[in-house]
Amino acid sequence: MDVSAYKQRNLGIISLPTDIKYRNWSKDLTKRRIENDSQLEQYIKYDNKYRLNKNTLAVYEFKQNPILGKYKAVAFDLNRGIVLSQKSTHAMMQGLMRHAVHCDMIWQRMLAREAGVDIYQGIVMYNVLYFSMHAFSGNFFTDWICLHWIKDFHIKRHDQAIFNSIALDENGLVYNFAFDSPKPNLTKIIGQYLFHNHYYSDLYYQHMLQENNLRVTAINSDSILHNSNYYVQLDLYAIDSFKKLADKFYNHVLNLHLLTIVKEFKPLDYLHREHRFFTKQIIKIRYNR
Repeated sequence: MDVSAYKQRNLGIISLPTDIKYRNWSKDLTKRRIENDSQLEQYIKYDNKYRLNKNTLAVYEFKQNPILGKYKAVAFDLNRGIVLSQKSTHAMMQGLMRHAVHCDMIWQRMLAREAGVDIYQGIVMYNVLYFSMHAFSGNFFTDWICLHWIKDFHIKRHDQAIFNSIALDENGLVYNFAFDSPKPNLTKIIGQYLFHNHYYSDLYYQHMLQENNLRVTAINSDSILHNSNYYVQLDLYAIDSFKKLADKFYNHVLNLHLLTIVKEFKPLDYLHREHRFFTKQIIKIRYNR
């Protein structure tokens, strides 16, 4: 285990169950345990306003078959524990989008097009990657795995994808999340998004270094995001700087609409610098013409 990488995470107290019998999860196991295992109650939180964030490990969608007849989504959050919501995973992702400009769907789709990714199946940020198990164009009712917490994955018997987390404490705590009926080309799609995130993050890093003399650090240097063995190379952006990428985006959207978004949200702590840059960029383009 990479102890130095673990120390950099500074997770504090992990609110998920750490007993070995709770290290493996799937959609069926999640529903069965929550409905029948009283030992889990101390780890469960109820929050209809929960949104995906950097501490989310995985999310299962139960809209078609709600847990206890009413909970449509379950999130595994390192700091919050097992979070049950009467809202769907669609609402959880929308919450993230409202609180982080990088997650604006117009921006994410433009990034995917620039990168040569045809299927909208991931949300890329600076060394943070939310990956949907199914394409979410027009439909966010899907399971999610947060790849910045994942060490590796494999396909089992072509009918199940299993993702193994990085070590989360000094004792090597690892969680495994299984998802049924993965796409036949799932490995390729994940590889494309990993390469996409790597290139995008590098553009952003260079921008912050050159424009602001800041060296932004990546969380979880031991995650799959930084393992080039998984990358599937793309014909990446013709644009070679983060600022040019942002300029191109903001020249093709309604600036007043984005200004409204900026006024309404409070940035996530780990997006301070991104928020300042994007806000400045929006205001500059809106008023300095």
